Amino acid sequence: MSLLLVHAAQLLTLAGPDAARRGPAMGEIGLVPDGAVLVENGRVFRAGPTDAVTRNLPSGLSPIEEHDCRGMVVTPGLVDSHTHLVFAAPRLADYARRLAGMDYAAIAAAGGGIKSSVEGVRQASADALADAAAQWLAAARRHGSTTVEVKTGYGLELEAERKSLRAAAAAAARLNLDAPRTFLGAHIVPPGISREAYVAAICEQMLPAFTAPAALAYAPEFADAFCDPAGFTLAETRQVLMTAKRHGLALKLHAEQFAHCGGVGLGIELGAVSVDHLDAVSGADAALLSRAETVATLIPGANMFLGQPYPPARMLIESGAAVALATDFNPGTCPIVSLPLVMSLACNGMRLTPAEAFTAVTINGAAALARAAECGSLAPGKRADVTVFAADDYRAVPYYAGQNLCRAVVQAGTIHGNL
Repeated sequence: MSLLLVHAAQLLTLAGPDAARRGPAMGEIGLVPDGAVLVENGRVFRAGPTDAVTRNLPSGLSPIEEHDCRGMVVTPGLVDSHTHLVFAAPRLADYARRLAGMDYAAIAAAGGGIKSSVEGVRQASADALADAAAQWLAAARRHGSTTVEVKTGYGLELEAERKSLRAAAAAAARLNLDAPRTFLGAHIVPPGISREAYVAAICEQMLPAFTAPAALAYAPEFADAFCDPAGFTLAETRQVLMTAKRHGLALKLHAEQFAHCGGVGLGIELGAVSVDHLDAVSGADAALLSRAETVATLIPGANMFLGQPYPPARMLIESGAAVALATDFNPGTCPIVSLPLVMSLACNGMRLTPAEAFTAVTINGAAALARAAECGSLAPGKRADVTVFAADDYRAVPYYAGQNLCRAVVQAGTIHGNL
């Protein structure tokens, strides 16, 4: 059946080019009072004022299932472009240690950190990992996300990374959710192997294996690397990402999180779709981003959870960089699955406006996954991904921090939730 959502108190179409928005354009959200969306065959057929959408409907449409959205805000489905949701268990011991005053390095030295998650993934079954990943994807959808990127990076050897990719693919298939996979073999150097040998294993074993025809069912779409003193050097990151690019993968990059290492410049040079975190980003980096298609993805949930200063979002926006927001959902440094909560943190901690925050989790998030032509705005022909909030003003979504106002989502034309 066709699906018709009518009389929304506010409809945000994010109308405009199928590309990331910058500068003042980040505040232009295509707000339509008394709005409507008509969906046919899983695609947006019309979006705009209710009177215009419902006028002169063509005779060839399927039978229409209509839902009255009075008192609600209807937006494009939210896009979470950075998560680490394939893991075996939360790092609760790390949390207690951090609250007791231990820093990241000390926690790792005590047996915690990423290494503890690696041990958990290596020991877990593929079915257990898929079950957990599906649980977290479902939770993200209940908070309004209809596209969720999923990274590996807790296996750190060929078979455990393959198991993680398979788990991510199985979880996405179970929920029929667009969950693009990212290979993050270059997360940290695992114990028991030299740096040189591990980088060689990524480039010579893992990347060829995961991009071979036999891996089609679970192959990653992107490759990522953690360019940081705790992760990989700029030269090592370049080697990994250039090899990934030769194998046909698009690129993403953890950059300038704990220290300035030159990751932004490298990401732009290699054509990465996004550079993420950017806590230590410089004015020169912002100028580079203002001239590049690469999206600057900010992760304020991790800053809040770790008690660290937020990245300079206003400087990036005012420089002309395209800014997205993502959860960074992971078991150690950001157990936040809600993009609306991340929007609250961005508004209150980084001074984004509510309109800029919505742009950052819709069309700009889609651009950070090379999906701006497919989702992120409500325009005819695009995939019918829609989020419906139980509020009559879009500003209420970040305002009511920690409250889940998501009433339902429409995912490729299928309703999840109660309308």
